[in-house]
Amino acid sequence: MTQTTQFRVMDFDCPTCASNVERAIESTDGVESISVHYTTGRVEITYDEDAIEPAAFERMIENQGYTPQPA
Repeated sequence: MTQTTQFRVMDFDCPTCASNVERAIESTDGVESISVHYTTGRVEITYDEDAIEPAAFERMIENQGYTPQPA
């Protein structure tokens, strides 16, 4: 079943920061789409809940060096 989750990442410094997070997540199995806005820090991910859990996205964002907060 398809689900959507959102995070706020307030420590993006530039568009490249947002692109790094987008690239890290979009190639993950179960991710159907991702939208990352560096000016607002909004990260919206649509995913297959049978393939991946939302906590994995939080870890991926942290692994890129940023601090995600539930939106």
